[in-house]
Amino acid sequence: MLERRELDERIAEIKNKRNQTESEIVKLAAYIIARNDFAGIPTGGSYGDAAPAPAGIQAETIIGDYGDTEFLQVIAGKDAADVWPVIAEAMESLRVMQPRFYAGILRKLNQ
Repeated sequence: MLERRELDERIAEIKNKRNQTESEIVKLAAYIIARNDFAGIPTGGSYGDAAPAPAGIQAETIIGDYGDTEFLQVIAGKDAADVWPVIAEAMESLRVMQPRFYAGILRKLNQ
């Protein structure tokens, strides 16, 4: 496991890079989450109070198998309530570091 100092160095390295790749942004989010965990900073809120699923749509709590990417394989079979706070924190990092990329994701989700 990385030490706090190493996390800070990796975060600074990626933040100071002029054009981050998508892979680097994902790593940055992971490093920030790990650093915040070291510092005892909570990672997101509770999603237990979310609105109920619309009529005709069943709310699932266990994430299914949606593909073969590394990310989809990692979250397959996990409880969505455990995954959403991590995704929300990663998205917040994207919003700050790569606002155009973040806006593009929101456009796709709103279609």
